[in-house]
Amino acid sequence: MKPSIRLALVGIVWLVGASTGTSAPLPKVGAGTNVYHDGFDGKLVLDWKVIRADETHVSLKKVPSALVITTQRGTIHGKERKDEFSEGTLAKNLHVIDNPFGKDDWVATTCVSGFTPDTIYQQAGLLVYDGDDDYLKWGYETDGRTPAGQQFVMVAESGGVPVHVRTEGSESGLKKYWLRLTKRGETYEFAWSADGKKWNVSGERGWGDGKPKQVGLIAKNGGNKDAPERDAAFEFFELCGLEKPAK
Repeated sequence: MKPSIRLALVGIVWLVGASTGTSAPLPKVGAGTNVYHDGFDGKLVLDWKVIRADETHVSLKKVPSALVITTQRGTIHGKERKDEFSEGTLAKNLHVIDNPFGKDDWVATTCVSGFTPDTIYQQAGLLVYDGDDDYLKWGYETDGRTPAGQQFVMVAESGGVPVHVRTEGSESGLKKYWLRLTKRGETYEFAWSADGKKWNVSGERGWGDGKPKQVGLIAKNGGNKDAPERDAAFEFFELCGLEKPAK
């Protein structure tokens, strides 16, 4: 990896409570901690692994200083290879890097522009990935209303069993949004922002063993064969270690 280094249960859960929609500052980055940053300025800086690459649906030229992933049919939801709705079509162009921090804690951040999903299962966001049946993703997608609106949704899947968290306080109709996942042990806090400054913490969820294999980006249409393809422009990706609490 070639980092940009700086010093410094199937079901649906409706998340409510004091944390929903509250603003929060960025977590403190540990002094001397590496920051893995890719600004997608015409090239890839980090050592990206692309799961089921389809170069016809990826571009570093379509939008200046952005990685554009064009959504297409494909899913990793549940028992995806046996899913009748998707007909076993697997999600393509999952962009991930190997987790450089082991069990240490970190925060991942990205910004997505030009993407307003209008068909069910269209989505773009952050991904923590151990495999197709073991992952956590945090993104923006259609909420199923008519006319269609949008919301931020977290999905945690273990052993092919997904749990959905549809958060209250989402802002519909965004043309640009920021996403943040903060790992603390085996718990992941998920937050979003409409301007990159004021962050809305939507909640947290336990997942995995505290040592995820890979972290990155996802944009797809799910198993919906009728969903139109949409460009999701990722303006940057950043992964940095957190300041360790004092003992």
